[in-house]
Amino acid sequence: MKSKIRWNLSGLLLVVLILMEGVIWAAFTKVDKEGLHTVIEETNSFSKLRIQEYEDYSANDRVKSLVRLLDKTTELSSSMKKLGHYTKQDLDEYVETQRLTGVLVLDENLNAVLQDTSGSAEESLWGEMLGKDYIKEILEHPEETYTERLSLGDDSYDVAVVPRQDADGLVFAYEKKDKNITGDISLASVFADFPVSMNGIIVVSREDDIVSTNDVSLLGHQVSGLKATYEISTDRKNGWIVGRSAENKIWYGGKEKTGEYTIYVFFPSAQIFMTRYSACGLYTAAAILIYLLILLVQSNMERSALKQSQKRMRIINALGTAYSSIILFDLASGKIELIKQSATDDVVLESELYSKESQRKHIQETIKEEYCEQFEQFTDMETVAERLKGHRLLTNTIQMKNGLWLLSVLVPQRVDKDGTITAVLLANQNVTTEKEKELKQEYALRNALAAAEHANKAKTNFLNSMSHDIRTPMNAVIGFTALASTHMDNKELVLEYLKKINISSRHLLSLINDVLDMSRIESGIVRLEEVKVHLPDVFHDLRSIIQGNISAKQQELYIDTQNVVHEDIITDKLRLNQVLLNIVSNAMKFTPVGGMINIRVSEHPCSRAGYASYTFSVRDNGVGMSPEFQEHIFDAFTREQTATRSGIPGTGLGMAISKNIVNMMGGTITVNSEAGKGSEFIVAIECQITGDTVKYKPVPELQGARALVVDDDANTCMSVCKMLRDIEMLADWTTSGKEAVLRAKEACEMKKEFKVYIIDWQMPDMNGIETVRRIRRVIGADTPIIILTAYDWSDIAEEAKEAGVTAFVSKPLFMSELRAALTHQTLDPDAEDEAETAEAARRYRHAGKKVLLVEDNELNQEIATAILEEAGLSVDVVEDGTDAVVRMGSADESQYDVILMDIQMPKMDGYTATKEIRTLSSNKKANIPIIAMTANAFEEDKKKAFEAGMNAHIAKPINIDVILEVFDQVFADQE
Repeated sequence: MKSKIRWNLSGLLLVVLILMEGVIWAAFTKVDKEGLHTVIEETNSFSKLRIQEYEDYSANDRVKSLVRLLDKTTELSSSMKKLGHYTKQDLDEYVETQRLTGVLVLDENLNAVLQDTSGSAEESLWGEMLGKDYIKEILEHPEETYTERLSLGDDSYDVAVVPRQDADGLVFAYEKKDKNITGDISLASVFADFPVSMNGIIVVSREDDIVSTNDVSLLGHQVSGLKATYEISTDRKNGWIVGRSAENKIWYGGKEKTGEYTIYVFFPSAQIFMTRYSACGLYTAAAILIYLLILLVQSNMERSALKQSQKRMRIINALGTAYSSIILFDLASGKIELIKQSATDDVVLESELYSKESQRKHIQETIKEEYCEQFEQFTDMETVAERLKGHRLLTNTIQMKNGLWLLSVLVPQRVDKDGTITAVLLANQNVTTEKEKELKQEYALRNALAAAEHANKAKTNFLNSMSHDIRTPMNAVIGFTALASTHMDNKELVLEYLKKINISSRHLLSLINDVLDMSRIESGIVRLEEVKVHLPDVFHDLRSIIQGNISAKQQELYIDTQNVVHEDIITDKLRLNQVLLNIVSNAMKFTPVGGMINIRVSEHPCSRAGYASYTFSVRDNGVGMSPEFQEHIFDAFTREQTATRSGIPGTGLGMAISKNIVNMMGGTITVNSEAGKGSEFIVAIECQITGDTVKYKPVPELQGARALVVDDDANTCMSVCKMLRDIEMLADWTTSGKEAVLRAKEACEMKKEFKVYIIDWQMPDMNGIETVRRIRRVIGADTPIIILTAYDWSDIAEEAKEAGVTAFVSKPLFMSELRAALTHQTLDPDAEDEAETAEAARRYRHAGKKVLLVEDNELNQEIATAILEEAGLSVDVVEDGTDAVVRMGSADESQYDVILMDIQMPKMDGYTATKEIRTLSSNKKANIPIIAMTANAFEEDKKKAFEAGMNAHIAKPINIDVILEVFDQVFADQE
């Protein structure tokens, strides 16, 4: 009976053991499947990260490749311009040197004019590119360029299109790229030799092609072929992909789509269910032991528990191979479990650091300050459950004080029956290498963007600057033209306006010539053209240019001189005028309506023999500058960003240009300024003087005579009085118009009358016109009264003459102008007639000369003929170089004295025509003076003219004074 009971008990125990083994089998199968899901998810996440890194690296490499190709293409376009005639051999050599696949040079109609022969032509690529809309946009906007990476079939090309610099058209260059290779990284190498947990295999495909895997034997295959070979099917219940190999090995895995790639992850079933097999084997052994020795049940249970712990650790280790430390937080109990820790991971929290205060202290000791608050919030276990709702995980990247970068991941681990998270896993991964690479790539991209933005800004600022510089004299031209049209009945006034229009036009022409001289702009070389300059002309030209803007803003303008003895100097007039105009323009812009601008030129002794020191000062009472900005005022593209300057146009280039010009002149430029009180710019240069120091003789009729100077600026009064004393007059001065009237009365009563009055127009108590009117009541009509002004006097000329003004003189007043004005006041009419006769004789000194004008433009023919005939010259006109050669061949030897030759003509240009004329059989006709008169005004054009056999060069627009001076030189050389 006992044996039967024992057998029944044994059978029951065996059944129980079998059932328990089935339960264990099912339980561990579930655990392993869950582990498989987790491993697949982690591996997919890692694979996505690797693919994303490759895509980022590929994008960066593509940008750099396109930038390099654009640079090469732009360089090719520039080389074509420099060489002038670019041959096919030149193009082949450039393509080979720069390792390009091909180059196509197109004209404005997109027809190929030049193509390299180093590689095969890509006809389909050309067709793809030339059909795009932006090709036409680049033709219409030569400042634009285009780059793109195109895919044609299995091939990939980098393409760059830039405008031709030597002619209208495009330069189209391309470079064939390996579709799967970016720099030193290929997509196939992304997972090569990478050990996946549980001996798994990663396969990445693009469409049906396997492009990357850690199993090199699979590269080059197609996914569809593998499915058939390995009998791959889908386990719909679990969402897995199941496959059986030829060796009857079963694999489990999954796939996930990311962008254009599909990721397949497979693991061998033996590895996946290793825990299940181990557990069941261990349990069977334990069951046998239990069956044989019930007394060892406790021991076997402990051993089973130990095995289970080891199995869990293996699973966690398998999941945590990518992480340096892992911590499990039990939110319900407030306990933590340190699962894995790296010796180099300072951020790992030990159990005693679970309190907020201890945790905060540890974070501050190990993490960089700027990341402390962010990491403290990230690891706040009181809020983590709420933050994880709706998220699979939370990530955060920080930098340690030791320089390492860590990627921290918070993952839910357990949830209760209500779905509340009760435990989370904190895993830290060392991503220093990846982060440094990312930062390096970001830095490179920022630099590339900054360089592109800087180039674009520099181009925009240059155009804006030229617009501003050109508009200033253009404003004067338009304004004085309008004034002249409204005063046609006043010949003297119209002549004065035309003189100012001429001054502004010449300044505008100089600016245009400077802008068009691209060789100087591109090379950054500006040459000083030092010539004889009459200093009064510089300031009167400057005053004429700025007068319109001064009047528009109702500003007060003061211009005076101090101790200027040498009025004729050697310098670059255009550059000096550009410096002064830049400074004065800024003063006008940053001085409010009704403000004051003071311009002063003074001369000082110089230690260099034959030189004099000049100081040019421009002072205003405008908005001024802060001390910080004054340190950068001469930097390019620099403007002070203050509310007071809002809306004021400018590029920030004017002062930098002025500084460079002054430095080239060997001078200095300084600034004194205070915010809200104004600024003063001081330019100091040393200039060579021309000839000996001029000693102005007294005016005989005024020698020893008294003169009264009236100006509200004491410095001007003293300066003018010194000039008067230098020509032996007795000068006195006052700063008040009312006092000037009293002084005139006093002089008459004492019989010591003033023989000359010099009165400023704009004075605060009584203006110059009213002062003259009252003085005339006292002294009568015979005494000369000269109005001194920095403004345009045309609007008050009639009123001034009615009040008794006998002459006007512009500020600043120089000695030569003062003496000329005084002499003019004492000249009799016969002397004036003689001066006019002498001037007319000088202007008609070449009258009667016979000129052959070669010009194809009818309007230019009409203008040139009228100008030449007004100077007494006889003019014949032909329309082309061929006509000029025929005319000279058939003309008498004495029929023409000189030829004015245009350069660009439709049938035969001026150079060729000159060479043909120089070969005529008649020695006199072959050596006739030929002068180039053309819009080709650059130095290389002058050189070409002389090389062709011409005697001189005149740049359009033509000026009769220039023509007559050239005639003087040419005819003098012949004599």
